[in-house]
Amino acid sequence: MFPELFRPRPSRGYLSLAVVTALLGFASATNLTAAGTFAEILFGLGLGFVAAYLLALALCFPLMRYVVSETTLTAKYGPLLRYRIRLSDITSVTSSHLAQDSAALAMPGIALYGMRCAGLGRVRMCATRPSHNVLVIGTRDGTRYGVTPADDRAFLDALRRHGVPVGR
Repeated sequence: MFPELFRPRPSRGYLSLAVVTALLGFASATNLTAAGTFAEILFGLGLGFVAAYLLALALCFPLMRYVVSETTLTAKYGPLLRYRIRLSDITSVTSSHLAQDSAALAMPGIALYGMRCAGLGRVRMCATRPSHNVLVIGTRDGTRYGVTPADDRAFLDALRRHGVPVGR
């Protein structure tokens, strides 16, 4: 059986990333051109590095995918993020509305990396929305993952065919 590819739910998360990138890039450039002290130069460079990373995230936005193979579910965001989950380790898949406590990267239209959620703890996100209608995947070791496939039904059916316990 061939791996099944699922695209994420459509969103304009790349715009959120682009706006923040532009603001940080402008702040970095302004700080570097007006910098007088070593600390100001370092701060400007730091902002520049963060802006460059956010630009890479914006450019990788179209590369977000979920792949269900014989033994694994892979949630990936281009070359920058990859979660591999053994299907045999999945104990639950439920649709949830997540209440964020804190996030590594959550903006309108995108949620990546670890996010603290009320009642769930840390959820590793690779999703096009940070809170509403997120499929939360629980594993034996207590790790949780948040994904937002465009076609929930086909995604859940693919997991069911591999024996994964799926609840709505």
